Amino acid sequence: MNWFQSSKDLIAIAIAALAVVVSLVTVILQRRQAQRAAYREIYSTLMSDDLHRGRWLIRNMSKTHIIPKDELDFRLIYRTLGVFDNMAMFARRRVIPVKWVLEVWHHPLKEIREGADIIRQNAIESSAAAPWPQLWILLDKAQSYHSTLPCCSSDNSWRGRIRRLATPSRWRRPRIRSGAAE
Repeated sequence: MNWFQSSKDLIAIAIAALAVVVSLVTVILQRRQAQRAAYREIYSTLMSDDLHRGRWLIRNMSKTHIIPKDELDFRLIYRTLGVFDNMAMFARRRVIPVKWVLEVWHHPLKEIREGADIIRQNAIESSAAAPWPQLWILLDKAQSYHSTLPCCSSDNSWRGRIRRLATPSRWRRPRIRSGAAE
């Protein structure tokens, strides 16, 4: 009992420190849950039929360099780019992790880059303001992004080799030896 009386201040400090640690862990877990919810929401929005069609319109503009004349298509393109700009802003402000955005959206972002540039130039010519400021930062990141997933071809640069070494083994592609996968 005498030991307890002499160390009760130390025990109180230890309990308070433990409470602070538990609070910090709770805050971190809540932040991750909020990030997942925000990402899930913007992912659902981008995967809607309308915005999927908007992505295809922008992608086709990358190939044809022709801006659609139909007012509804033109508005859909603006809306699609606006939602991508919103996602870029969320990523830049760390509401959602940039890694998640690039891991899932790097190919669509690369595909719409040229069409988005055409729309941006058209918007600048008509209003003298560059629209979707956050989107261009994300598009630049997507251009240089190389996923460790099988969707991207092997990168044999020193960065690619380091990236492959750092990748968890469950994400790596199986090595092909003499025509058969391991």
